[in-house]
Amino acid sequence: MSYILCGLYNLIYQIATIAFLFFANTYLNSFLIPDSLKWRDGKLREDLVGLATAQTIILLIEAALLMLVIFYINKRFLFGVAKTDNSNNIALWTAGVYGFITVAFIVFLIYTAFK
Repeated sequence: MSYILCGLYNLIYQIATIAFLFFANTYLNSFLIPDSLKWRDGKLREDLVGLATAQTIILLIEAALLMLVIFYINKRFLFGVAKTDNSNNIALWTAGVYGFITVAFIVFLIYTAFK
């Protein structure tokens, strides 16, 4: 039963993380990126490589921080509640799968934003 609960909250966390990253990329990250990467002389730049690079770096940092959070949550849950001996390995694999799915989402998000 505890493994089902672990899988369920990991799935919910993955969905919430993707929703947060989408929201952050759309609304919050613009506060961190200078306007000079998007605008030049009051007009939208033709070359948005700097903007895309800055957005990608910020999203990857946010994803890495969120991956650390789920790693520590999984490790503590598996060690304390599920009482598994290899909680660190399971938490690492879960974080790896989480990271792959999240990076694939970031690549898709950046690709569609600048296509």
